[in-house]
Amino acid sequence: MFDTESASESGSWLHLTKPGTDGELAYADKGTTKPLRIKLKGPDSGTWTAFQRKAIKASGKKDIRTAKEIAREDSSLFARMTLETENIPGFESADEAALLEMFMQYKDIRMQALRWVMNQENFTQLAETD
Repeated sequence: MFDTESASESGSWLHLTKPGTDGELAYADKGTTKPLRIKLKGPDSGTWTAFQRKAIKASGKKDIRTAKEIAREDSSLFARMTLETENIPGFESADEAALLEMFMQYKDIRMQALRWVMNQENFTQLAETD
């Protein structure tokens, strides 16, 4: 129960929702057999912790990054935190370059990933079956 680091490293599945809806789950088919999912590392993973340390270190400095630079950094972080994808057309593999492209191209996926990672409860519940 208290080993949140292992749970975060193992990751959990984020089932993407359709943008502009009130949380309607997204599927690759017309039915509900192919959920659009991303398995992400959690907030106690080494990847996220290193990102937080870097952000804290830079917090005293003036941020002169552009919105595009911030999006690229966030996308790079989430690409490194992604363990698997499922049913996302064109992004079925967990290849870091392809994942970077996905997160850069789709801001809504970045935002959903951020909300998912920020909720530690997603990484302390019993794992959803694969």
